[in-house]
Amino acid sequence: MNYRGKLFWSSITISMAVLMFFLSAFYMGGVALAVPIAGVGGFNIEADRIMITDFRLLPTVGETSEKKAIPQANAQMNAKIKGLKLYKDLNVPGQGKVRVMVTSSGEVKSNGMVLDMTRLIGDHSFKKLTIKENYSHDVRKKFEMKSPHLVLKNPKIRAHYLYNNSITLPGMKLDLHYLK
Repeated sequence: MNYRGKLFWSSITISMAVLMFFLSAFYMGGVALAVPIAGVGGFNIEADRIMITDFRLLPTVGETSEKKAIPQANAQMNAKIKGLKLYKDLNVPGQGKVRVMVTSSGEVKSNGMVLDMTRLIGDHSFKKLTIKENYSHDVRKKFEMKSPHLVLKNPKIRAHYLYNNSITLPGMKLDLHYLK
């Protein structure tokens, strides 16, 4: 019984800490999330479909939990997301791995999203895609992609920073799962 009590209180403590983080982020007017993962760091975002408007992608260099500076892609957009799963696997000393997962049962609507990532896999459909090189000593100004309309089907994203100017998460659910 003592072991289950420790497991229960560990779960409650982690859940409440994550919930308080999200609530305070909502309260401050913007929603920001930067959670690192193993390897180069990061958290994972998966969805059935992401419909994007005002898409812009630029190179950047950012930090992760594992490295001070790593090349990343900075995407700026407005998005409607169906089937959202955002998760992070954490090593909890003495407990093993815990997956913190946020899901939404409805269509997520985000305005002013900024996402730094090191991987994006999925089926893409662009309209009026522009890819442009620029002369600059600043690596962040040398290359850019723009599209007024982009659809991602079954995307899998490894992200390191996420900010939303505003976001709706209908049917949001926060779960913690112990992994083997």
